Amino acid sequence: MILSVTRFLLIATATALSALGQSASPSTITGAGYLFPVPVNVAPGQIITVFAAGVGSTLTQPVLAGAGNWPTSLAGISVTIQQGTAIPAPIFEVNPLTTCAGCNAITAITIQIPYGLRTACVASLTACPNSNVVVLTEFFVTENGVAGTPSALNVLPDQVHILTVCDTVLPGAFGYAPFGGQPCQPEVTHANGMLVSTANPAFTGEELIAYAVGLGATNPVVPTGQPAAQPTPTAEAFILDFNYHANALASAPMYSQLTNTLTPPPVPLFTGLVAGYPGLYQINFAVPGVPGGLPPCAPGDGPDLVNTNVTVSVGGSSSFDGAGICVSLPEP
Repeated sequence: MILSVTRFLLIATATALSALGQSASPSTITGAGYLFPVPVNVAPGQIITVFAAGVGSTLTQPVLAGAGNWPTSLAGISVTIQQGTAIPAPIFEVNPLTTCAGCNAITAITIQIPYGLRTACVASLTACPNSNVVVLTEFFVTENGVAGTPSALNVLPDQVHILTVCDTVLPGAFGYAPFGGQPCQPEVTHANGMLVSTANPAFTGEELIAYAVGLGATNPVVPTGQPAAQPTPTAEAFILDFNYHANALASAPMYSQLTNTLTPPPVPLFTGLVAGYPGLYQINFAVPGVPGGLPPCAPGDGPDLVNTNVTVSVGGSSSFDGAGICVSLPEP
């Protein structure tokens, strides 16, 4: 089952970087992505937020792209990907994080990494072709024609990020109110669009939908900055891992070696772009049966309380991420 989304979902955390901005030179990228690694890891088609110091000093409120295709410049600000040639990145939003007089300007710029970039080869289950030797990839912010300092980008086949209610929103979104013990619930929903939660758990055999960014290229290709006209499968195959422990973290899905044979891991029912939303992917999967002894969910902040009892992880050739969910236990 492939479902469309009835609301806009979440993209990237807009973390304040004022301490970095005070020491940064004008038009300098101070961070990007979700965990701010250096260099920044991205996949083709990835939606990330770039934090830049020294730009947007005249902004007093966010500026959003209009309906339809995303532009490559907003409020005089643009982001360029340099990989042999200069490629402008479509922009969804520019958002001033500092608006006080005398403060160093820091602006969050939400962009889509262009499809079609050459990716670094990741040795996984397949050999690396010689064609995947990648030239230097950098990106930089420009304001009113003045280019800033370039920063390195590491372009990988995938950079999976499961969205949460703490990620920032696209227009038309409404947030879920965080509740005890789960301030950053993952965007994993039932077929009716309701979040899976302790109050609304999943059931064995049910099909759930996780929303994500960073699943890379699609087949057929969708132009950068444009919404997919229909659900569009990813070019890469992904695998799953289910961890039946309370409050477990994500783990990298792997093939298992049993008596010299490979046991295929579980796979999603569908991975691909959501229709109508640039760069937004959905991962459909069925909830497997739960083992005996699995604790029921009991929300709260105490050390012995169970906020999630199953963690589903999604893995590609170069990354993985996961989401803890609550699964209802069968009646005894």
